[in-house]
Formats: sequence, C-alpha cells, structure tokens
Amino acid sequence: MQYLLLLLFLPLAACAQTNFHALDYVPPFQSEFGYGVNLGYFPPDYDDKALAELAHDSIQMNTIRVGLYAHFLEQWGYGIRVPYFKYYKKIGLNNITAMLGFPSDAQRDTAFYDGKNRSALFKNLYEPIWDKGENETPVNDNNPCAVYAWKTATRYKGLVYIYEIWNEPDYELYGNAWKIPGQPGNWWENNPPPAETNLHAPIFHYIRMLRICYEVIKSVDPDALVAVGGLGWPAYLDAICRNTDNPVQGKPSADFPQKGGAYFDCMSYHCYPHLDASTRQWSNEKQAFVYFRHSDAAAAGMWKKKQEFEQVLYKYGFDNRIYPKKHWICTEFNIPRKSYDGLLGNPEAQINFLLKTLAQAPAHELRQMHLYCLADDKPQSEAHDAFAYMGLFKNLKDVKKGRAEILPLGIAYQSFIQLLGSATYDSAATHTMHIPPDLEAYAFTKTDGNKVFVMWARTRLDASEAATGNYRFPAEFRIQNARMMFWDFAQTHAYQTINNNKF
Repeated sequence: MQYLLLLLFLPLAACAQTNFHALDYVPPFQSEFGYGVNLGYFPPDYDDKALAELAHDSIQMNTIRVGLYAHFLEQWGYGIRVPYFKYYKKIGLNNITAMLGFPSDAQRDTAFYDGKNRSALFKNLYEPIWDKGENETPVNDNNPCAVYAWKTATRYKGLVYIYEIWNEPDYELYGNAWKIPGQPGNWWENNPPPAETNLHAPIFHYIRMLRICYEVIKSVDPDALVAVGGLGWPAYLDAICRNTDNPVQGKPSADFPQKGGAYFDCMSYHCYPHLDASTRQWSNEKQAFVYFRHSDAAAAGMWKKKQEFEQVLYKYGFDNRIYPKKHWICTEFNIPRKSYDGLLGNPEAQINFLLKTLAQAPAHELRQMHLYCLADDKPQSEAHDAFAYMGLFKNLKDVKKGRAEILPLGIAYQSFIQLLGSATYDSAATHTMHIPPDLEAYAFTKTDGNKVFVMWARTRLDASEAATGNYRFPAEFRIQNARMMFWDFAQTHAYQTINNNKF
C-alpha cells in the first residue's frame, strides 16, 4: 500500500495531471477542530484583516471561511489576497476554507439553458482541462475554469486548506428540492432543471466544474481538500453522485468515466433549523403546524440534516468499505435572536443552540463549524429578515475599528472556545458518564489530561428554554475539584464549585 501511494504522489510534485480521484484516496484531515465564522462585508473601517482580527482576537477562533471569487481575482490580480491570507495565518487563523467560483463576465458562459437566465457558470467547461504546457501553464488556456483553479491553487498553496466549489449550487427556486421520490418534479428521480437553481445550468456542468477544480487543485496541492459547495438539499447531492460530468444526461463514457462523488473529499453543508422542518411539523389531524421552537430541536435538526446527506453518500459507497468516507464541515449555520413569521428566534435559544451544536459537532464527525455571521448583516433600523439578527457583533456599518459591540452570542462562542480550546472529544468518557434521559452531555480531554464536560438539561417545551435536571458523576471519574461555568464565562469569569460530584 505504501508503494502504491508513492506512485500516486510522484507525478504531483511536477504539477502534472492527476491520476487518482476521491474513489481511491481522501487525505487525512490534518488539523484540530475548526471554530470558524463567515466574515461578511463591512467597509470601509473593517476590511478583511480587521474582520479576521475581530474573529481571532475577540472570539479566539482558529479558522474562517472566505471567498476567492474568479470575478474579483480577474479584476484585481490573482495575488491580491495573498498578503491577507498570510496575515490570517500569522495571527493564528489556519486551515482556511475558501469558496471558489463566480466567474467574471468574460469568463462566464453566454448560454441560456433555461430559456430566460444566463448560466452563472464558466464558459468552455468542456474544453480539455490540460494542454501540453503552452503559455507556461499545464492547463488549457481555452478553459477559463481550469485557468482560474490553477492560478488560485498555485498562489494560495499552503494558505488555503479546503477549497469549497461554489456556494449553495443547489439554491432552489421552484419548490421541488424538498419533494420525496414519487412526487412530480422531485430531484431524486429527475435531474434538477437549469431553471430550478441559481446556477441556471445543467447539473452536469456543476459536476464538470467539480472535476476541473479537483484535478487542477490536486495537481498543485495534493494535501488540500476539495469540498462540494455548501449544500442544503440531499436530493441535489444524490444527483451529483448518480451522474457524471457528461453533458449528455450525465451518462458514463470513456471521456466521462466517473460520477460526481469522485471529485470531492469533503462534504460541506448548510443548516438553518428555524427555516427547515427541524422545529415544526405539519399535522394532518390538526391541519396546522405543530411547533417545537427550542434549541434542542434546532440542534437535533443539524444532525438530522447531516444524516440525510450521509445516507446519500453511503448509498453510493462512500463508507470506507467500497470508497473512502468524506470529511464533513458545516460552512453556514445559525438561528436568529428575533422571530420572523412565527418561526424560532430569541436570544436565549440562539445562545443555547450555538453551545449545544458546538459540543455535539465532534461526536458527529464534523471537522469545522462556520457560524453565519461575524456581525449582523444590517443595522437594526434596516433589518427586514432573520439574517440581520445572526451576528456575534452588532452591525459594523459606521463603526470605527476597535469599537465593535459584542453581542451575547459572541460572548457564548468566546466562552466555549476559552473553556475547551484544543480539547478533543472523548467518546469513551462520554459513554461512561451514564447520562439520564433528561440531560445531555459530552466529555472532552484537554492537552494536559484534564476533562471538560459540556452538559445541559433538555428542553421539550415549544417556545421555551426552561429545563431542569440533576446529575452525579460516577465514582470512577474520581472528581475532587470541579468547577461549573456558564455561557457568559468569558465576560464574568464566574464559576461555582461542585460538591460531592453532584449538581
């Protein structure tokens, strides 16, 4: 096996074409758990360096998710963000996830595949990816996507760890993505039409872009990970995995031998539990929705969505028995601190949801979590939807650098990272805790060997975070000096001493 791996890696040192794919090999994840965030856009006082400082210095995050969009790099030069990425690394933000895609007008396809809207993807996707080294590049200069991927990967090698191909390619427009097999127009049995997603292009074109980016990035940086763009619909993932990049109905052929699952190492998904079915369910009996608008239901929704995606991957053999498993990251998640349209949203639930989700994530094999968003999208005077109430800080418009106002959600994130830091999830200790049904808990082990336990009483009441419970640590833990901290520890530094291993 070592000899075979050596054969795979040798050609890559010379930046030659790749001769492997994710059906053969997925690189091991080479970092600690990533506490991340989407930076947002808040000029003029907060450029990306200032936002990165806010994420790292104030919240103590160790990674971020940013964009390296083609239209921006084409306009300003492919090296324009290199100093920024070097600065991120200098201050302690590592293993960065970068979104790729979004061509300039000159790079963009001119076709109208849905009859009304121009494709959002690159032109000439079906030109050969590689040439014979003309123009001092190994890629075909008539394939803008290949050129973009090569220029980006060569300049940001060592500065980007995960390349996320597009953002939400499955953003749906006509309401068919949620349908189950058998329902008219569902995506499980029908390929998503160009008119039904923001790509306005056949799904085979997205798979082609995945293939181009995978082959080119891996030729430059084989240890980097390629992620399928933050998805929201398992049916779209199924369509990726059941089709090749063949523009003729995704059929396998000599030129298009592999289906989409061959071209990504990492599964990236998005989850906003207040918007999906996590916190409400239709009742035929009542002919109305039954609600469970609380943080435990929202957190459970995160893992239900992950399980739905995982079932698709297992269906196509990505289970470490047939093909290697994918790594998992979540590049957008949150609930708002204000309710809209009667959906879940209040400050207490938002804080509890964040803490519970962060505690559960390693047990669900998540490698990175990127909250949406570093600061509120808009000032409250301009807010008109839930996404304006998801920040760790208040909106930064007209706020001078150094005067950002942290919100309770930011304090909670800060507290979690301060208390756990680089601690790793301890599955054995978690199971040894023997948690009663009315509680939930996760054990972590710090680098010095000490244990940290994240524990809460489960809430089951709609629109309520009220819950109580009692717990005594088993004798085998031999706990003598235990302290209990709360969500705002980073601000208060307060704690309670636990006596007799019971609280």
